[in-house]
Amino acid sequence: MPTILSDLRQLQYPKEFRIAPLDLVSTLERLAGTLAALSTVPQTQPSDQAQARLLAEVGTGLWRARQKMLEPGTNHPKEEMRRAYRHLESVWDALTQAGMEIIDPMDSLFDPGMSLKVIAFQPTPGIQREKVIETIKPAIYYKGEPIQMGEVIVGTPEHS
Repeated sequence: MPTILSDLRQLQYPKEFRIAPLDLVSTLERLAGTLAALSTVPQTQPSDQAQARLLAEVGTGLWRARQKMLEPGTNHPKEEMRRAYRHLESVWDALTQAGMEIIDPMDSLFDPGMSLKVIAFQPTPGIQREKVIETIKPAIYYKGEPIQMGEVIVGTPEHS
């Protein structure tokens, strides 16, 4: 039994190259019936993959906003950001209680077995071992399952 798509696909070819003659009226009637049947199917919930992508985007955006609000090298908000930072922290805590974990590997020693995507290796003065010198995206876990791999730049010791 030919499908609607295969019938319609034949229309793109000249008549002499078409595999079977088409009855355009019956093809359009079948198409209309198929579309009507699809419109009555209840919409399903977003897939787990779509939900994981959404959580990863929300977590990354929240992490970036938090980084902008903090004094460099500390966990204390900048003076002008204190009021807004309280709201950010409440959302962060709600996500944490729901099972989401956002991990920033900044300044940690790098091991090739880590679950991180290395964007670049950069020679860096003053370090003896490879370590994460910049985080592009944090690693995000939801209920212990990874939903986003962290993306980092790794500093390497300079060679003399």
